[in-house]
Amino acid sequence: MRIQRSGLMWPVVLVVVVLFQGLQGQGKRIIQPEDVVALKLVTEVQISPDGERIAYVLRKPRDEGEKPGGYRYEIWLTDRKGTENRRLTLEGVNSRSPRWSPDGTLLYFLSRREPETHTQVYALPLKGGEAYPVTQALNSVGGFAVSPDGKWLVYRMVDPENDEEKKAREAGKDWKVFEKDYKHARLWLLNLNHGDQQVLTTEDFTVWDFTWAPNSQEIIFTASDKPFTDHSYMFKRIYRIPISEKEARLLYDPQAKIGSMRVSPDGSRLAFLAGVDTHDPASGTLFILDLNTGKVVNISGDFEGTNRFVDWWDNRRVITVAEQGVYTNLLLWELKQRTFRPLLARGPVFFSVSLHRESHNFAFAGNTPEHPNEVFIATKKGKYRRLTDSNDWLKEIRLADQEVVRWKARDGLEIEGVLLKPLDFEAGKRHPLIVQIHGGPEAAYHHGWVTYYSRWSQLLAARGYLVLMPNYRGSTGRGVQFSKADHKDLAGAEFNDVLDGIDDLIEKGWVDRGKVGIGGGSYGGYFSAWAATRHSERFAAAVVFAGISNWISFTGTTDIPRENSLVHWALFWLDSEENERLSWERSPLAHIRNARTPTLICHGEKDLRVPIGQGYELYRALEMRNVPVELVIYPREPHGLLEREHQLDYIKRVLEWYDRYVKGESAQ
Repeated sequence: MRIQRSGLMWPVVLVVVVLFQGLQGQGKRIIQPEDVVALKLVTEVQISPDGERIAYVLRKPRDEGEKPGGYRYEIWLTDRKGTENRRLTLEGVNSRSPRWSPDGTLLYFLSRREPETHTQVYALPLKGGEAYPVTQALNSVGGFAVSPDGKWLVYRMVDPENDEEKKAREAGKDWKVFEKDYKHARLWLLNLNHGDQQVLTTEDFTVWDFTWAPNSQEIIFTASDKPFTDHSYMFKRIYRIPISEKEARLLYDPQAKIGSMRVSPDGSRLAFLAGVDTHDPASGTLFILDLNTGKVVNISGDFEGTNRFVDWWDNRRVITVAEQGVYTNLLLWELKQRTFRPLLARGPVFFSVSLHRESHNFAFAGNTPEHPNEVFIATKKGKYRRLTDSNDWLKEIRLADQEVVRWKARDGLEIEGVLLKPLDFEAGKRHPLIVQIHGGPEAAYHHGWVTYYSRWSQLLAARGYLVLMPNYRGSTGRGVQFSKADHKDLAGAEFNDVLDGIDDLIEKGWVDRGKVGIGGGSYGGYFSAWAATRHSERFAAAVVFAGISNWISFTGTTDIPRENSLVHWALFWLDSEENERLSWERSPLAHIRNARTPTLICHGEKDLRVPIGQGYELYRALEMRNVPVELVIYPREPHGLLEREHQLDYIKRVLEWYDRYVKGESAQ
């Protein structure tokens, strides 16, 4: 029987849909700052040799009233069906970096347990028994790897203090010559059968990352001449060392950033991620190094994405986890053809996988718009299943709608981002807007869970704000050319991308032009300081966390002066008067006389990346210009907040600042 549709049906259907959506929200509450700092999330996963179990690290916040400190890390175990889920390590004692023994009977991990003063490698028998220390390192172990045959363990350790140095320190003779007095990190080799250990790398360089060859007889590693953060980013080279000879040989110097790397199952080739040149902001291009001939081939070429992780699928193919726009996808690369196809696309957001090569199943820590990182397992056909639920109380929370948005920049380039709509969103009504800016700028927002102490997305949407999270040019996920598009033009076209995104929402009729706020940390803090000075007429409020206010003084005090100059600016300010003028002109302080925007400045006292002087300079300039400003300093904190009470205070200050100056609400 044919049913004739009447135009009268559609209003009825619309009413039913609205009523259903309203019923879904009934009984749920809005998210609170206390909820955000209480979030637990999975940081690492390792699938077992038989593919049946997954060890993972659960990051937990400290409890209210607990002694100040950072997160707690525990190792848990689940099975591939998600029916078994139990904690393996001691509560309240940090444990991380789980690694399986080749036969699956032991789980190795890093921990520091009383009365030890250093972090050591421990082993836990999975059939029962207590964890026991495997290493007796004289300094904390910074990373380790078990050989494929299970006979050896290699670990990284910074040279310990010697007796002479200890005596000098105890006598008060503990001065240091800046960037002259330093210690190298070396590889140490431990025989797991006999317990003998010896230093493996004796050369005058610092080791950073390392991986075993399948024959268990040699190690591939990266190292730099000096142990500074700048060198860990920009000046690493690839070496190999046979464990019997203990003499390293240089394999390749990409003269660019180096990322993830793995040796092929047959031991003949190394897959690694790196930048294409010294000015590439990300180590996102896939290369293959022939370990016999030394030949290097660029596989991914002009790929419009950013590879973040690599492993071998078999001897002919590799997999990468790649950022592609606001999504992260698992790609299978055919090396001979230099082509790829997605194995898992537009699913949860994730950045690495633990592969079971025999079955080609893999596990990962992933997040979605509904939850932060949890354990997932997936098949080679891309079917995935969530195994854990670490924050079941999220079911009580009414979450705002989240979507991917795109707009045209003024020069025609398409820009992408993530948008959250307020819980009370009405298409015909103008709402206040907060623009959240990511740091880096070699980073990107993804269509996953976007609410943390430093990203207030759901908190703001629950309080009536639209939230725009733009991936402006200079971001990752769109290829090398896009990530380099801000070179020699910081806060130029890339900031126009943000302004154009705001204008797009205003033109849609969704945003009140006079109620726009901005905020972010690090490079996002720089953008926010730039907005509050150079573009002050556009912004009702700004939040600057660990932001740059003066590029010249920043370069002289940060721990990444060369990385910043090479891959962000693509110039050194002191090389020419033109460079100096540009660096100052793109500093927020150069436009302080234009500033009218009320600005909240927050900074960690021990920040080495963006030293606290940047916050002081901006605060004093705004204060002397009588612009509403507050500077909040968090003791003990580095480039980011680790302590629960600091995070909670920061969130509450941010929300109150926006309510006062964007919405115009008086402080309680």
